[in-house]
Amino acid sequence: MQYTINLPANTPISQGTSGRFFLLMDTGVATSVDIAFKVHSQTVEHVTTAKRGLKATLPHGQAFNRLEFLATIACTVTFIVSDGVVDISQLDGANVNATIANAFPLPVSNDRGSPGSPVYVNGTISGNPAAVTLVNDAPVAMTAAYAAIVAANANRVSIRFTNTGTNVVALGAAGLTYANGAILLQPGDTWVEERAANLAWGGICNTGLTSTIAVQEVTA
Repeated sequence: MQYTINLPANTPISQGTSGRFFLLMDTGVATSVDIAFKVHSQTVEHVTTAKRGLKATLPHGQAFNRLEFLATIACTVTFIVSDGVVDISQLDGANVNATIANAFPLPVSNDRGSPGSPVYVNGTISGNPAAVTLVNDAPVAMTAAYAAIVAANANRVSIRFTNTGTNVVALGAAGLTYANGAILLQPGDTWVEERAANLAWGGICNTGLTSTIAVQEVTA
C-alpha cells in the first residue's frame, strides 16, 4: 500500500505500518531522509541517508511494525509498504545530473570528414564523406631522387597511384629512400590510399631507374 506523510524539519515522525517490504518512492524537496525500521520498540535497521528508490526487504516470516522518519527540512515523503515482495519501476521522472566541462557555446564541426573529424554520415555511407570532386592529375616522373607527387590537402579523402612505367616505385613521405620504402608499387599496379589520403605523398625509384606515376584524387 502507498503512504504519504508530511515531515516537519528536524522532528521525528512515526508511522505505525507493518510489512516486510519497503520502497521509498519520493522525498519531496529533501535530498534524503533518515529512516528507522522497528519491531515494537527495537530498531532492526537504520538508514540515515535514504534516497528516492531505496528498497528494503526483511527475511521471510519477519516484519517491521513501525517506521520512524526524520528530515532536516520540511518535506513530503511517499513510500510503499507490503507483506510480499513487489518491484516497481522508478525510472519515470528520474533526474540526471551532468556537468559540462566546456564553456558554452559547445563547439560544433561541419567539416565533412576532415582529419580532425573523420566520421561523417550522408545517409548512404557511414564513416566516409560524400565525394565532391574527382581529379585526374598529370603523370609524375619518378627517378632515383625522391620527388613529390601530391601536396597535403585536408579535403582529400582518397587517392589512387598507378605505376604506368617499367620499374618499381616506392611511395611514402618526404625523406623516403628506395631502401626503406614500405609501399613498393610494381609496374601496372595501383595503390588506393584512404586513411592517409590527406597527407603529402611522393615516390622514388631504385638507383639508375625511372618510372611514371598516374594520380587520381577524390575530394569532399
